[in-house]
Amino acid sequence: MSMTQIAFVKKATIPTKAQIQYTIQQLGYDFKILNGLDEQIDQEGIMCSLNGKQVYFETFVDAARNVVSENEAEWIESDLMNQETAISFVWGGDFVAGACIGLVSVALIELSNAFVYYMDDKMRYTKEMLLGEMPQYMEELSKQSKENLQEIAMVSQANTHSEKTFWDKFKKIFN
Repeated sequence: MSMTQIAFVKKATIPTKAQIQYTIQQLGYDFKILNGLDEQIDQEGIMCSLNGKQVYFETFVDAARNVVSENEAEWIESDLMNQETAISFVWGGDFVAGACIGLVSVALIELSNAFVYYMDDKMRYTKEMLLGEMPQYMEELSKQSKENLQEIAMVSQANTHSEKTFWDKFKKIFN
């Protein structure tokens, strides 16, 4: 299942990825964009990291009218009058991608006065709403990190045990 969040902006106000990264870092997040810092968001997607976890998500840039269907346009019509460009962010159920898209959306609101929507729920996100979701994302990221460390420790213990068993057997051959 993929999810799509859309930021509607004036094309002339789209910041570079470096500006987006800087804005997010100023909010206190360990966030880095790993591709094309001097470029604006385009069709190439964004490779980034949050707290050292790397993720890629797709981005699509198109005219706002091409992205929104006639039915959807009714409830956001007033927002589209001055925002001629739509930047769509598409990702799976990955918490890292969701958190990064939320932070990029916050930066677009701050830098470009973007209107950010999650179209499936007919919901317009404010900067405060997006930042309000970050603690939940960060908690999930922390859980994933702890689970990964536990898995590594278990594999390491299993490998150590196997090595001892192998060496014990090997020693018996020559004793």
